[in-house]
Amino acid sequence: MLFSEGMSRSAHFLVLFAVALACSSTPPPPPDVVGVDGDDVECDPLDGTADDSNVAATDAPLPLTQWVDPFIGTGGVGWGVGTTYPGAQAPLGMVRVGPDTSQNHAAASFLHCSGYTYTDDTIDGFSHFHLHGAGIADYGGTALMPTIGMSPDKSAPRGHGSHFSHSTESAAPGYYAVTLDDTNIKVELTATTHVGFHRYTFPSGSDATVIVDAGHLLSDDTSVTAGSVTIDPAAQTVSGFAHVKGEYSSAFGGMDLYFFAHFTKPFTTYGTYLDGALTDSSTTQAGDDVGAYLHFDVSSDAVVEAHVGVSFVDVTHAQANLAAEETTFDAARTAADAAWESRLERARISTRGEHDRRVFYTALYHTALMPTVASDVDGSYRGIDGNVHHATFRYFTDFSLWDTYRTLHPLVTLLYPEDAADLAASLVQMGKDAGFLPRWPIGTGESGGMIGDGATIVLADTFVKGITGWDTGAGYALAKTQATTQLPKGGRDDVADWVTLGYIPTDFGGDSASKTLEYASADAALANWAAAAGHADDATTFDARSKGAWRALYDPTSHFLFPKDKAGAMQSVIPTAMGGAYTEGTAWQYDFMVPFDEPGLESTMTRPVLLGRVEQLFTRYACTGKSLAFPNPYYWPSNEPDLISGWMFGLAGDHERAGRWLRWATLANYDEGPAGLPGNDDSGTMSAYYLFASLGFYPIAGSDTYVLGSPLIPHATLAVPNGTITIDAPAASKLSRFPTAITLNGASVTSTIRHADLLGATLHFDMTE
Repeated sequence: MLFSEGMSRSAHFLVLFAVALACSSTPPPPPDVVGVDGDDVECDPLDGTADDSNVAATDAPLPLTQWVDPFIGTGGVGWGVGTTYPGAQAPLGMVRVGPDTSQNHAAASFLHCSGYTYTDDTIDGFSHFHLHGAGIADYGGTALMPTIGMSPDKSAPRGHGSHFSHSTESAAPGYYAVTLDDTNIKVELTATTHVGFHRYTFPSGSDATVIVDAGHLLSDDTSVTAGSVTIDPAAQTVSGFAHVKGEYSSAFGGMDLYFFAHFTKPFTTYGTYLDGALTDSSTTQAGDDVGAYLHFDVSSDAVVEAHVGVSFVDVTHAQANLAAEETTFDAARTAADAAWESRLERARISTRGEHDRRVFYTALYHTALMPTVASDVDGSYRGIDGNVHHATFRYFTDFSLWDTYRTLHPLVTLLYPEDAADLAASLVQMGKDAGFLPRWPIGTGESGGMIGDGATIVLADTFVKGITGWDTGAGYALAKTQATTQLPKGGRDDVADWVTLGYIPTDFGGDSASKTLEYASADAALANWAAAAGHADDATTFDARSKGAWRALYDPTSHFLFPKDKAGAMQSVIPTAMGGAYTEGTAWQYDFMVPFDEPGLESTMTRPVLLGRVEQLFTRYACTGKSLAFPNPYYWPSNEPDLISGWMFGLAGDHERAGRWLRWATLANYDEGPAGLPGNDDSGTMSAYYLFASLGFYPIAGSDTYVLGSPLIPHATLAVPNGTITIDAPAASKLSRFPTAITLNGASVTSTIRHADLLGATLHFDMTE
């Protein structure tokens, strides 16, 4: 969902929602139909979809990297902006080196959360720190930009940019290239974990210049408040830092991003600048808008390479990272390609066309761009307490937990358990360093963004699926403490009310209904963790709290989960109204966010009401021609609370409606091209959703349970620690979407399967149109 990251996201949300309402020509929503068995608008959402069942399914040819298109999700309109970026990165690497773009010297933050927008026409520089698919603009800092000659105007913010054309632009996992229109300089980028590699091919005999812009701005809502550059002509290096304050990092005062760049060709002359004033032959400069410029002789060799090590700790560690990983550009590119190929090969699929391969493998690629390795090659990292520590594991940052706990982390736990262990270890280490589990840690601090207790759900999910190699005891103690105790800093909000009332009241601000459901989900996960760890009493307590919380908000007349005040009075809410008690959502969208207790919800609502209302959620959107560009009060495909909605059919064993709506959600909202995502990828959350949906099963986060759906992929093999998961759905196609029988290792299954039973097993679907 666009801007699904707390605090400053609220201003974006309200502004764009107002714009959407002003621009929308759709009629007002129909009245809420309560207690109807079925939908109030009849349609088959895939009417007109071409049947591909007559096309034979074939294995995706190797290498799998050829099926990844990093430009998917780099565009979009309004609420459909994907905010992905096409730059170069190693899997989960610290460096994300790529182009930052603008148009008419402007880079609106809601379009430049990752620095790049496909519709822009100017590249301002190539920086090294980015987010992926987020709804807030942050990072940026020091960027390199090749140009011809140097003048004072080029030292101004966005003063050294160049127009570019997509016709000369290309990208692949670990590689990006473009030719700059204004200067005819070819730029190539690749990366290792801690080093960004730049290769510039200048016009022969030109005044080849590279600007090192420490004051580089990612978007109009980010700032650099301090920085420095130091040139060492003898060593052919430039080093320094930028103190960046983005929309989230400003919550803790911003962060220092350090770099150490080595140039493979000696620069002939050089200088620094400060606030637009150039100083030739100067080797040091400090300030909030500083940089360096280097001139190279390209009369006989037109290529200049810059190898840039980065660190969150200091320049010395950036230099050490560079020393450990420096190699040639071509060797780095080859290593990056091999790393991505190895990662993609964990999932081998057969499809009925190239389109499905590109969407699938690009989604899998997108799930390995965040979180971010934050420890240096010697294990040093700057923690969210601001201090430097040492880790014996890969320490990560940039956890968009309100989003990623639902899909991304369960996918990593399934396919990449070695990463899941380090991610869990990192969250626990943050808890040890700061005294609480984080909600949205970015860089070297905790932003406090969004709501809920996603870290507890991620840790529980990791534990109950048998992933070891992290401090599970300390993690459980931290999770239990913040579920029961109001901490002086961090942790859950309003814990005293949560414990005594069983819900979060409206008395102390907004988001109360959403917080209640998020804490209920976290307590359900904590109950599963407690049971698996042998803490029977805790398991009973947290299970009862999770199931009692949603019931406390249940209105038997309207069947909505409405907010309550501290006295227990239920508040009147328009079910289609967005915001207020519902974080970036409506009562309709949060009505089914109870995957941990579907039997209880079905029993309370009654089965006809529950299934009819879930279908209403979809038909009121899919069958009325509403634009994906605007927020919708019913099903919203890029809205995190809505992700579970279609799977409620599967939990209830209604495979007909599961097939109809899960296939529509997959085909209608994911595509090739810059607008190929339904909205912000949210650090891989939406991409992971697509992967699960196309494979035919979906995680109930914080548990060891998957709910069964409707696979789009006719055949898949997933490499897992205990062997290979085989998924067979030979008749599956765009229109053949209704499961008639499902078996696991030959035994019939209905609505759910367990993680341990899936590992090494064959899951078979009989499908029909």
